[in-house]
Amino acid sequence: MKTLWTFGDSLTAPFDYAYTWSADYIKWKGYVPKVYGNIISEKLGYQLKNLGVGGSDNYSIFQAFCDVSHKIKENDLVIFGWSSPIRFRLVNINGSWLTILPNYENRYLECKNITEETLSQIIINRENFRYVDEVNSWIRMITNFVKNVDIIHWTAFDSRIMSIHINGLDLIKDETNGLVMDTHFSEKGQQQLSEILLNHFNNINRTQKIKLI
Repeated sequence: MKTLWTFGDSLTAPFDYAYTWSADYIKWKGYVPKVYGNIISEKLGYQLKNLGVGGSDNYSIFQAFCDVSHKIKENDLVIFGWSSPIRFRLVNINGSWLTILPNYENRYLECKNITEETLSQIIINRENFRYVDEVNSWIRMITNFVKNVDIIHWTAFDSRIMSIHINGLDLIKDETNGLVMDTHFSEKGQQQLSEILLNHFNNINRTQKIKLI
């Protein structure tokens, strides 16, 4: 059976009670909604391997792919949902990777020998376009060297990333009329995203068939 591999942050990861915003939305819905990986895999008849993790940075997303790259088979479908280039990661006091988000600078407390001032300076430095170039270099490498596998790149963050730029989808705050004030994609937004990505997938396959004629 073909496999759909999805990599990304909380816009890719399954809805989960572990995240406060997600738990509030699940309670409001009365069930756990599907994300785009579920929808696409069901429509294509693929097995789903969702490796999205809430709050991920692009380094962690890329490493998640590297860690399982030997398991990806010919004719599988791989989808990357790239995150904000401003995010980065450091090693925490337990020796594990810790993603640093620009709005949570107090996470310096979880790292050794890192001050709040240092963290703030790094975040400002990461606004430079060179960090977008870094992600684009990974995308070029993946696209050019991973053969016989369908690959789709998308992002809801920086439009300079060489991928499908996603915006204007339905958000949780829209569906709940502000009862759950959150800007993650709603169930409808996830459905809209799956349609965009499926259309792109179908276009890839049509182009490939034309080349074979």
